[in-house]
Amino acid sequence: MKSEKAKEYITHATCTAQEYAERFGGRELVVSRWDVSTAIELAEQEAEERMRAKAIEAYCIGCICYETGVCALGPDKCATKSLFIQKLNENGED
Repeated sequence: MKSEKAKEYITHATCTAQEYAERFGGRELVVSRWDVSTAIELAEQEAEERMRAKAIEAYCIGCICYETGVCALGPDKCATKSLFIQKLNENGED
């Protein structure tokens, strides 16, 4: 999990179903630590994908192709955009 704060929260907020039932009368839904962890990881991935798309769009705004709406190579074949995405991928692996 990438978020240490989320991991710490889950660790300290987690209790067994029996402990939960004793504390709260068992009236609420009990979610496993694994389910919470998975949900957080999915949310982190979605946020990362949104930020990645925004970064690519922001990078492309400065391109003449973006301004005119016409790309000689087609948007998926733009060499500078491809290089930028490659750099994003390299930085994301760190």
